[in-house]
Amino acid sequence: MAMESDGLNKGHPIFRNEPSFREFNKTFEDADDTLFSFLNEVDAETLKEEQLQPAQVFISYNRIFAQRDPRTQQVVAQPVYDHSTQKLPYAFPNSQERHSSLSRAQQAACLRVLLAWQRNVEVDKADSVVWHATHIKRSSEEQLVQQRIFEYANTQKERIYEPMKQLVLCYSKWFADYIQQLLPTIPTASYATHSGLPQLPQCKAINVDEANMENIELLCRVGQVRLWPEIEIKQSELSSLRVRLERYACPAFEAKTLTQRLAAELKQRIAVADEDVFVLPLDAILMLLIPGAYIDLPTEMLVSIRDIPDSDFKSFEFQQPFAARHCGWHTNSRLLSQAYAAFAPSQWLQFNADASVSVIDEQLHQDEADNVEMPPQLDYKLHPIEETVPHIKQTKTNSALISWRLRNAEAEQGLQIYSSLSLAAVHDPWGKHPLGCHLFKLETKPECGCEVMSKYELLSAWLQLKLLQTEMGHCTRISLRDFIPLVEQPLQLAAVEQQLQDLYNISMPQQLCHLHEFLKLLRGVAPGEYLLRYTTKYKDKFLLCQPLMAPTAQSFNLKDLITGTTPSNIDFLTDSNCYLPIAPKLCSRLHEEQQLLPCAFPAKAKGVQRAKKKLKEETKPKLVQRIKSSLTKKPAPKKSKRRSQRQRKRDEAKAKEKEDKELDKFMCL
Repeated sequence: MAMESDGLNKGHPIFRNEPSFREFNKTFEDADDTLFSFLNEVDAETLKEEQLQPAQVFISYNRIFAQRDPRTQQVVAQPVYDHSTQKLPYAFPNSQERHSSLSRAQQAACLRVLLAWQRNVEVDKADSVVWHATHIKRSSEEQLVQQRIFEYANTQKERIYEPMKQLVLCYSKWFADYIQQLLPTIPTASYATHSGLPQLPQCKAINVDEANMENIELLCRVGQVRLWPEIEIKQSELSSLRVRLERYACPAFEAKTLTQRLAAELKQRIAVADEDVFVLPLDAILMLLIPGAYIDLPTEMLVSIRDIPDSDFKSFEFQQPFAARHCGWHTNSRLLSQAYAAFAPSQWLQFNADASVSVIDEQLHQDEADNVEMPPQLDYKLHPIEETVPHIKQTKTNSALISWRLRNAEAEQGLQIYSSLSLAAVHDPWGKHPLGCHLFKLETKPECGCEVMSKYELLSAWLQLKLLQTEMGHCTRISLRDFIPLVEQPLQLAAVEQQLQDLYNISMPQQLCHLHEFLKLLRGVAPGEYLLRYTTKYKDKFLLCQPLMAPTAQSFNLKDLITGTTPSNIDFLTDSNCYLPIAPKLCSRLHEEQQLLPCAFPAKAKGVQRAKKKLKEETKPKLVQRIKSSLTKKPAPKKSKRRSQRQRKRDEAKAKEKEDKELDKFMCL
């Protein structure tokens, strides 16, 4: 009996060792459901992660099956692209669904006004009337939109600057090559602080506060410069350069022949000078004007002070500043401009020693390439892809030497200055019409609009336009996210100077006056080799460092200072100056395609307005407007209302008393 009871308790052999009914009683959408896993053919671990984070699974999950770009070996963030349209894949960040106080017609009219100013064409009179009539609305809405974009940029900073990682990696390799070529040319001595020089804002004259650049003269041009009759940056070139940036982003050092010719010209000019001479390259002037304005700017440069032979005068020669050791907006632009110069095919002009010009065409025409006979190749051989691609060095560089004088109202002649800079391009085959400047600006918030230019970019453009004596420059704005060109912005000298005044309260005549006083102060320094340095510890001074015979406890080694930091963007992202507001009067492709006014919310659609009107008509009762006239009756005062209520009560009491009397008569009968 005991054996039979044990068999009954165990149950039927078919159901032994089976899981509980809870394993089968599951919904079809459960991650552990066997049928669901079988139909989808995915791992249980992947399935759980997909259900928890359906939007991030193919981006963050690092597996063999994740799609990777074979060129960059990075996980593809967007596996599907729509090439049927040329529209930008951006949308204005309007999470709260705010709408503009302007109608769609008003925004379109204001947008046409801005585009007309931008393209230097005549503005329509009707659009101009709308522009002036909506000034108050636009101004109030612009402040609100700027605040919303500032909050959006702070909350989404990591996502906005995520595409910058590739540029930081490329700049780190660029910086390593730059240091390798720079170290043999710099002294190996240790330096100690010799004295502190005031920065330019502290160098104020007693009676004058303005200075001018006069007697500007182009002395010589050497090297090769790009021939650009019309400036056109193609999207196909930028897309190709984006995946080959590491290959073409290499430091562009001037050839020995260029430096020898410029040095010979300078030496000849200095030898016959009967006054103090200052040699200031363009980057050295920028470092003196705005030291420490941004984290990604140079902070050190070598200065040589020598006596001119057979005279009582000196020559002050500033070298090119050392490259910045932190990544940011300006290092990205520098990297991209050098890579584009080495990558993009174009025609070039050669400035010869006898001042003649010859055209060099580096690209083989397509019809010539098609006529080249290739030997027949029957067997296909699979060649392995090179993992380490050699760098393509930029061999086509140029330099121009310019003489000019810096004079204020008190000085009779002013200071004699020689500056060197590279030409961006020329418009004609004879090289007589140079392009004032060409800047690449990477837009970090392309979905919000175009950012204003930084102090460094505006000062660089102003100085190049002034030294080359041209009125027009150029700025190509492209998206940091995918290198899509957004707008080709012309730069005029007067407009750039006005932007400096409006955005940063910088007056260029006043800045030149401060530079004049600083150079006069430098005359009192004894001849020798120095290092001019800026540190955040002394924010209002330049440190003039002198080499020592033997290192001391207070000295530092120049090579250790330059090579001691690996370039990164950590300091840039944590800096308080890493935000630029949106330009309210610059339209990009985003504004044209979406008919959106810069620094404005999207306008309401017509269908939405009609639907809201119908809703209001259905929900709210019709209101009758009361017209005040002598014929209309005035509302009764409160006292008359009280009297009418008392009269009603009296009438009710009389009626009840009458009913009682009639009831008594009926009862008597």
